Amino acid sequence: MSKLNTAGEKINLVDYTWEELAAFPGKEEIKFILPLGAIEEHGYHLPLGTDSFQAVRIAEMAAQKVPGTIVLPAMNYGFCVDTMNYCGTISVSAQTICSMVSDIAESLYRHGFRKLVVFNSHGGNKGVADTAIRQALLHLNTPGRPLEDDFNLYVLNSFERTGQEIRTMLEGRDYGHACEMETSVMLALAPDKVKMKRAVEEYMTGDSYTVWRLRDMKKVSESGVHGAANKANVEKGEKIVKLLVEDLVNLLKRI
Repeated sequence: MSKLNTAGEKINLVDYTWEELAAFPGKEEIKFILPLGAIEEHGYHLPLGTDSFQAVRIAEMAAQKVPGTIVLPAMNYGFCVDTMNYCGTISVSAQTICSMVSDIAESLYRHGFRKLVVFNSHGGNKGVADTAIRQALLHLNTPGRPLEDDFNLYVLNSFERTGQEIRTMLEGRDYGHACEMETSVMLALAPDKVKMKRAVEEYMTGDSYTVWRLRDMKKVSESGVHGAANKANVEKGEKIVKLLVEDLVNLLKRI
C-alpha cells in the first residue's frame, strides 16, 4: 500500500505512474528528497544498512507532514573510508556519488521540477554531499555563462543541527557511530533490527577534536562502536526521531 501525506498524496516517487507525475500542478514547487545513506558496519548489534534505513524513514516521516514532497529511491552506497576494513562495508568513490546526484538533478530538471534536498545520514558523506550539489549545479549550466539559479539544491546532514540538544539526552561520555544515539533511533524505528544483547560501550582513542581524524577505525575499535550503545533505549530514540523529523520538516517548509 502506498504511503500518503496529510493531503492524501503519495510520498514515494516509485508509487507514481509517469502520467500522474506529469499532471502534477505547480511542478516547480514540488520538493524532492534524496536519502543518502551507506552500507557499512554498525557494531555487533546494528545492521549494515542502518544509515540508509534511517535516511529513508526520516525522509518519509517528514514528507508525510509536508504536502507536495516526494521521496526518491535512496542512494544506499556511501563514502566509507574509515570503516571499509570491517566485513560487509561497501564504499563507493566521492566521484560516483557526485555523478549520481548530478544525473538525478538533471533528470528532475528535464521534467520541470526545481527543488531537491539531499538528506544525508552517513557522516562520511558530509563533505561529499556538499560538493555533489555544487557539481550538480555546474553540470546543469552551460560552460562560460553565469550560474543559473532556477534549480534549488539543498543538503541536510542528519544530526548536524540537532546534535547539541541530543547530547543532553545521552548517558555515555561521547557518541558518534553505532552509538547510544543511533541505537536509540533504531530501537524507535525498527526494534526488530537491533540486537541489544550484543550492544557494547567502546570509544576510539583521542579527544573530541581528534577522534574523528581520518584513520582505519578497525584498528581502534574492535566492535566498530564509538559511544555507549548499551545505554540506548526506545524513549531516547523517539525523542531524537522527533527532533530529526522536525528539522527536515522546517527546511521543507522554508524552501
